[in-house]
Amino acid sequence: MSRPSLLPRVRLHRPGLDVLTALCVVFILVQVVVTSLGGVAKVGESGFYEIVGLRRPGLLDGQVWQLVTHPFVHAGWLHLMFNWLIVFLIGGRVHQILGGWACLKIFFGGVLAGSLLHLLFHPKFPLGELGPSGELAAWPPLVGASAGAMALLLALTSLSPDSRMWPLMVSGKNLGRGLLAASLILFALTPGLNLPVLSSIGSWLVKHAGSEALFQIGHIYHFGGGLVGMLYVRRLLRSPVSLQKLQRARERREGVAT
Repeated sequence: MSRPSLLPRVRLHRPGLDVLTALCVVFILVQVVVTSLGGVAKVGESGFYEIVGLRRPGLLDGQVWQLVTHPFVHAGWLHLMFNWLIVFLIGGRVHQILGGWACLKIFFGGVLAGSLLHLLFHPKFPLGELGPSGELAAWPPLVGASAGAMALLLALTSLSPDSRMWPLMVSGKNLGRGLLAASLILFALTPGLNLPVLSSIGSWLVKHAGSEALFQIGHIYHFGGGLVGMLYVRRLLRSPVSLQKLQRARERREGVAT
């Protein structure tokens, strides 16, 4: 009799000629180029991130390419690997269930929705007009694929709302709701929003708990991405499924000619 295992049996996505693999390869190649040019700090001094990162002034000046370029650039290898793991591992499960095209729509839909919310609501000075070091930090550029990663994660939790999400061992439904709520709450605590009570709590965390980095993260960006992933799957599951649709889906998977 085999012993029960605490680790889940996960079927990983195999790299191949598919959109998910191509997406992850581009992430890595961009970071390799940045590293070869001297790293994030040196490249950042040239104003590179202000050009390819998402900023409200840049978009208003006509730099619309920022909507496309910012998810492919990351603030370092650790930032990249965190997003890469979610996109490849979680996206791999979504890819197996819904297919590559749906996976791509969820990812870029999440990026677009997160970008719009970020542009509309993210404050000019996230840490207030003066950060703890007394330096102005206006409209910091947003980089990274976290909104797309969040969209894929919420899509998976919505596809399996009653499944236990290892290693947290909570249901997919509760995990998804918790992530969205946490993103919204953390955004509301941003000192630069100047919201009564909430921003005061955020300012206290920055000054006394060393949480400056906590409010340099695009929480509203994550929220927008996650919302798209959840709503996409909910809309998909509400649509009626006919025998003809099931047959066509099977034929596409197995390559059977109609």
